[in-house]
Amino acid sequence: MIKLSAAPWIASFNAGLFFLWGIFLPFWSLWLEGEGMSVSAIGILLGAGMLTRALGSMLLMPLAKRSEQLPPLLSWVAFASLAVLTAFLFLNNYFWLCLLTLTLNFFVATMIPVSDAIATRWVSSLGIDYGRARVSGSVAFIISSSLMGIVLSRYGTPSILYAAIGAALLTLLLSRVARADSLEDDASPVADAQPKGRLFKVLADANARRFILATALIQGAHAAYYAYGSLYFRDIGFSDASIGYLWSVGVICEMSIMIFGMRWFRSWSPLRMLILAAIAGAVRWALVATVDNVVLMGLTQSMHALTFALAQIAVIRYIAHEAPASQAISLQALYSALSLNLGTALLTFLCGALYADISGNIFWIMAGLNLLAIPLLAKKTAPKGAV
Repeated sequence: MIKLSAAPWIASFNAGLFFLWGIFLPFWSLWLEGEGMSVSAIGILLGAGMLTRALGSMLLMPLAKRSEQLPPLLSWVAFASLAVLTAFLFLNNYFWLCLLTLTLNFFVATMIPVSDAIATRWVSSLGIDYGRARVSGSVAFIISSSLMGIVLSRYGTPSILYAAIGAALLTLLLSRVARADSLEDDASPVADAQPKGRLFKVLADANARRFILATALIQGAHAAYYAYGSLYFRDIGFSDASIGYLWSVGVICEMSIMIFGMRWFRSWSPLRMLILAAIAGAVRWALVATVDNVVLMGLTQSMHALTFALAQIAVIRYIAHEAPASQAISLQALYSALSLNLGTALLTFLCGALYADISGNIFWIMAGLNLLAIPLLAKKTAPKGAV
């Protein structure tokens, strides 16, 4: 039986997961439209889907009380994702399209924090380079979204579902690959106190509350960019080709941090890295609201390396090395549920309510959110003990 050591295991699973994500995230709305759903209904459904992603993290992650329970949970969630996608072949009226799409968001998105929790444990115990292991996901996302565009132009929207089913099967198989490195927790009272199903008990710790709120502000501030970036770029006169170039710049620069971040920021603390990400976010979104030159906008896109990728690496380092061991799985779940999903969902709804009236000025609000994160990160209290 083939066994992979920690870093190759994370890299291979991330490749499969983000190959699936590169199909689901950009193209699922097109598949729903091809099944007869209106654009307005799709918008509401996708917004609700972001909320179910948060629920997935909060309800499924606590099922793993200890680190060695994470891989079985990951395989179970991967199987559930495949089962839901397969159900679309047989259940495709309006009710089932909505229910299954929400369920799909619940399971597919939860694989990200579960795999990140596994990686966090190996960062702590083995010192693996999370960024280099994670970059395979960025590469796979680019490849799958590019290939899906070609397949879609040739075979039409039905191909999206079949491609997603194939990618989900690959992800399930990769989740079952044997691991050469152990995932056992430290044999200590703190580690033995790993969360007993009380997810929000972690938030009794002031540091944990500030960490979740600050990362929610930093990551949630991407909401305007994700939801309205392309529309705004077109409104200020950029061509479709230029818009595609701008998105590519962001992903390429994100990959550079994933590959070289360990070397460049080796001596930096996680909180210092997050403060840099917040400062970069304030500058980036202020510039996006101001500039109308495609080259200068490309420079703002290069800052995605700091506002997203650096923040993500800092989060993994913080959970692995600075947060109490008893908080690790719960803190990973809360970060995914509240910072990445719920925070972004709520800010997406806010952007939707304001964009028609204020257009690009919405990015000034995103800049302000990053400024609010800085004092939260600058203050740290002594831990009160295990939770």
